[in-house]
Amino acid sequence: MKIMSAKHSFVTVTAAALVATALAPFSAVGDWTQNDGSSSTAGEGQDIVITLKSDPRSNPEAACLAVTLARSLRGDFLPSGAPATEANVTLFPTLDGVAIGDAHVVSRPRFRCNTPEGVISLQENLEDFLCDTGDRIDCAYDDFNMNNLVECPLCWSERYPGQMPYYGVLNPAAVNEVLLNAEKVIDF
Repeated sequence: MKIMSAKHSFVTVTAAALVATALAPFSAVGDWTQNDGSSSTAGEGQDIVITLKSDPRSNPEAACLAVTLARSLRGDFLPSGAPATEANVTLFPTLDGVAIGDAHVVSRPRFRCNTPEGVISLQENLEDFLCDTGDRIDCAYDDFNMNNLVECPLCWSERYPGQMPYYGVLNPAAVNEVLLNAEKVIDF
């Protein structure tokens, strides 16, 4: 386990965000069941995990940025006609970040996200991520790919005993697949 200082984490996240913006042509499904564990080279699909450990209620900016970066890496903001390269992006909330799976938390209107599409709510941003087309208007709740968001089972059960998340999946096997097959992990 590698421990990074806060300064190092900030630099890593900032660098990752800049690289993601510069190399924006990424497009694919973030379904953890699609992680194949194979190594990728530049221009090929990659398995990317974005972790979120801060509570959206106390740090909505981190939640918005994590979801927006996940959508960007997946290719949701590409101009039409731009070439796409596949990236398999999975959002993995841990610790207090698991609150992103709670509809009562995510639906709070004060949580606004600045995205390349403009300002939208955290709920809209998350639902766009869970919809494989990148646009929640194309999906009903039952069409969301909940495998794009893998909740930490221990963290969730500690904070929401006996409940299931509204968004995402609780699956210990998914945690193994996500983390063991990740080629990149970005931490928020």
